[in-house]
Amino acid sequence: MIVLAMVSPVFISASRRRIQALELYLGAPVDSRRTVASASPSAVGTQVLQMSERLTQGRDATVRTARLLERADLPLRTNEWYVLRAFAVAAGVFGGVVLLDGALLGLLGGLLGGAVGYVLPGVVLKVLASRRAKRFERQLPDVLTLLASSLATGFSLPQAIDAIVRDAAEPAAKEFSRALAETRIGADLEDSLDRLALRMDSDNLRWTTMAIRIQRQVGGNLAETLRTTATTLRSRESLQREVSALSAEGRLSAYILIALPVGVFFFMLKANREYVSLLWTNPIGWLMSAGGLVALGVGVVWMKRVVKVEV
Repeated sequence: MIVLAMVSPVFISASRRRIQALELYLGAPVDSRRTVASASPSAVGTQVLQMSERLTQGRDATVRTARLLERADLPLRTNEWYVLRAFAVAAGVFGGVVLLDGALLGLLGGLLGGAVGYVLPGVVLKVLASRRAKRFERQLPDVLTLLASSLATGFSLPQAIDAIVRDAAEPAAKEFSRALAETRIGADLEDSLDRLALRMDSDNLRWTTMAIRIQRQVGGNLAETLRTTATTLRSRESLQREVSALSAEGRLSAYILIALPVGVFFFMLKANREYVSLLWTNPIGWLMSAGGLVALGVGVVWMKRVVKVEV
């Protein structure tokens, strides 16, 4: 809690930063006591963030994390994300030691808690990014239809994208607004759309951008091309939903089979700890635990590949 209180002043909202900048510019009076009280935590927090940035700068994982943060639309920088992840690991270790009493059991709980604290934030970030990317993909056929209708009425392509920014829902409106803003500062429209497709990891938008690029080079009816693309995307989405419905039973079975050993272990840990304690107090139990974890990992990978159907 002390560390969180020291670093929390650094993670301020964008509106608060603008207000502070405006107060500094206007020379607004500042409470000296509040300034003295918050100077040390802000300095420590800034040093922590700078150290995190130096440790993670130039790594491939940092680039992937930055893309996931942009895709999930989270107001965090990569160094702030890694600091929060370190806090999650510390909280997981502390929680594991507290929940599982005893020397050896507490050590095991700390290791498990640290692993959960390390993995869980990344899983949450990927889930948030995936959900927003899927919403974007679901909106893309309607966006292309609106774009084709605007082009058919005589709008230019930038004007049609501006209509999408005004009329489309989130996240499509925000992402196309960003692409349009890039064109207004000198970037090429097709390059901005390519960066948008990379940012949202959208193969459908990549194909659409390729079609726009070819049409602008060789000519043709772009509105009709976009309508055909939107129809194809709707048909593909319908097929994906059908495959997802047919494979739902297999996915549910996989989730149950994966969760069952973990659930039984924690139940037996509370119901009959002496019986379960043989898994970490006996050498044979160590081999059984290692074999069970390996078998569980192989089963997770195998069931994931079985229930995953590419369309």
